[in-house]
Amino acid sequence: MDIEILQEERLRDWCGKLNFPAEGVDELAAVAAQVRADAALQSIFSEFHEKTALRGEWHREWSDLPMHADAQAALGDRVTLFYLLAYLAALPFTYREYERRGISLEIFWASMEDIRRYYLLEHDIKGVWRFENFAWIWRHLSCELFRLGRLQFMLLPFEGRVTALRKRSSAEILLLADPAVRLRADGYALGAGRRESDAPAAEEETGGWLPVFEERADGWRGNPVSPYGYALKEEIFLPAAEWELALRQGDTVLDIHIPPTDSFKVEDCRDSLRQAYAFFARYSPERPIKASFCHTWFFTPQLQQLLPPQSNVVRFQREFYLFPFAGGPGFLWTFVFGEQITDPAAAPRDTSLRRAVLDWLAAGKELFDLPGLAFHAPEGWGSQPYMSRFSVTAQLEGRKN
Repeated sequence: MDIEILQEERLRDWCGKLNFPAEGVDELAAVAAQVRADAALQSIFSEFHEKTALRGEWHREWSDLPMHADAQAALGDRVTLFYLLAYLAALPFTYREYERRGISLEIFWASMEDIRRYYLLEHDIKGVWRFENFAWIWRHLSCELFRLGRLQFMLLPFEGRVTALRKRSSAEILLLADPAVRLRADGYALGAGRRESDAPAAEEETGGWLPVFEERADGWRGNPVSPYGYALKEEIFLPAAEWELALRQGDTVLDIHIPPTDSFKVEDCRDSLRQAYAFFARYSPERPIKASFCHTWFFTPQLQQLLPPQSNVVRFQREFYLFPFAGGPGFLWTFVFGEQITDPAAAPRDTSLRRAVLDWLAAGKELFDLPGLAFHAPEGWGSQPYMSRFSVTAQLEGRKN
């Protein structure tokens, strides 16, 4: 099989357009030459290429990419570059798919920037040219993820454990907790805040409490969720005459990802969301968006105490309606300190955020991430409609029948 990326001239052309550093391109070219010279490696490469780029059977799990034992034996530490080449071999097909759909090639190159970024990141961390983030970049190459302005987007079925209701008269949103998520006494998910090395807390050993949820012809009964991410023990009933279903599991959401580059202002996000809603309405009209969804370390609720309210991170968090999830400190820690630093005693204190996180943890306080939903249109971005308006008292009065 004649595979374009294995030809040195074409490889260097693609890598140049992706703005790979010369040294990193040379490493890939050396592996490509080894593949061309070895019939067994050619066979492995061709089989993987046919499976992925041609049939779309990517490794979609959030786990390490399974690698062929013979390729590992032949290439040793360079085996990840063999598979990076195999992923890059999909680029011509992705490019042609953009052209077929009429999607701007400016969006193509912006979306593919992640490949370069992760290639450079691995080199910065390990000091050698290698690649590991295969569980992420298949989305770019299969035309599922697009960068549109500041943010990246995908359409996905909602898998969160809440049900969203919308008030007919005002478009107010209220989430009801899911009985599948066991909760702590304070309404956060059981296990939230735990590190992998922690022993289970006494409350986890005894089981916490379970919310209720009932969908009836005349309405919905359940435990309301605060936009700050915890459920309340008081049950409420939302009559169908006044409320309508806004989102449930399986509905399409606009999944948002945040590349760690550039500024992060409210107006940047607003513009990016405008582009995304217009983009998917044009190219995927059969999948109308019910809400925006994001799960990021930005949604560590304790950041509202660690950072000033004008912080772009806090302002982004406050655009969303958070809900219970058993997150831990690791998500935030990795993005604030990096994967290589695991000991707080050795962690740098060179930024205000790093100092605040270390002081918070030293005081024995918890950190955990939460997912969030946003139902307002891009034009309303910046209004923080959920946390600023939430009052469960009004929902509880007269709703316990």
